[in-house]
Amino acid sequence: MNHILTVFEHLNFLSMLWLFLIAFVIHEVEEWNITDFERRNFVGVPATVTKKNARMWIGIVCVVGFAWCTAATLSGNPTVAAYVFLPAIALALGNALQHIFWTFYFRQYAPGLVTAVLLLIPLGGYVFIRAVQQGYAPLWYVAILAGLIALLLVHTVRAGNEMTPPIRAIYTLGNWLAEKL
Repeated sequence: MNHILTVFEHLNFLSMLWLFLIAFVIHEVEEWNITDFERRNFVGVPATVTKKNARMWIGIVCVVGFAWCTAATLSGNPTVAAYVFLPAIALALGNALQHIFWTFYFRQYAPGLVTAVLLLIPLGGYVFIRAVQQGYAPLWYVAILAGLIALLLVHTVRAGNEMTPPIRAIYTLGNWLAEKL
């Protein structure tokens, strides 16, 4: 474990953001068959919840993540990169916590759990800590993002076995994109 931390400490901040993006893409691949889990566990699942629409969304969110990370790191300025990309990491961390909640709530593996626990949460937390320690983002900015993560988790817990409106919207967008492409 110390060896891994030593390697991470030697990576520059911008490289850490790209490493997080790779972890995020791996997480999305683990979610490839999440539709079966959602159909089994959520009530009132709309007709747009299909494997095709989920996979369309997974592909699009990976492309968006790549574009977001590129935009954040293009200037080569770690402070700009932190301000631009930390919100993306916060969204991914919120999603990672959703997978943990769903696993316990539904008492079964929620696709995305393994990479959430082993990659996204540790790496995302590390990036947040480095951003503050190295002065690329102030603590208040990270605290606001942590608050948004907490709100996302509270929203998920309150929803229980109902699919949240953002997840419904993701499938609707995936459906629209699948029809257009």
